[in-house]
Amino acid sequence: MIAFVIAMPAAACDLPPNGAALLADAGSQVNEQRRNSGRKALRRNARLDQAAQRHACWIGLGGDFGHTGAGGSKPSERISATGYRSSLTSENIAMGQRSARQVVSEWMGSRQHRDNLLRNGIQDYGVGVALLQGRLVWVMVYAAPR
Repeated sequence: MIAFVIAMPAAACDLPPNGAALLADAGSQVNEQRRNSGRKALRRNARLDQAAQRHACWIGLGGDFGHTGAGGSKPSERISATGYRSSLTSENIAMGQRSARQVVSEWMGSRQHRDNLLRNGIQDYGVGVALLQGRLVWVMVYAAPR
């Protein structure tokens, strides 16, 4: 097994004051879309939250806006680093949307993001949100346990 360490910058991540509500609403919006599409609802997982939040903070602290994160990490590596053993992973990111409803709506309008959100076989999700120059950075990861 390969150990993977994600280095985080020493600076504190800027979080929106309503972050907890945004995170909870994002999960509700995703599960509503899944139900509307005949899929099972996902469970929120604290380890996946950790992976998503770390990546959101990394982007918010000036990392590249993309799926490659700190130290060149991939979503599956960030998830594994939390101790979550997965058999299937995917990740959606976005920036600038002011609400969970807006970000999930935009993900549903993008084929690749929609496919991730509605993917068969995933059971759990984690979500993170941070600020980059006053704009919200959203990260949602999806996984199935091994």
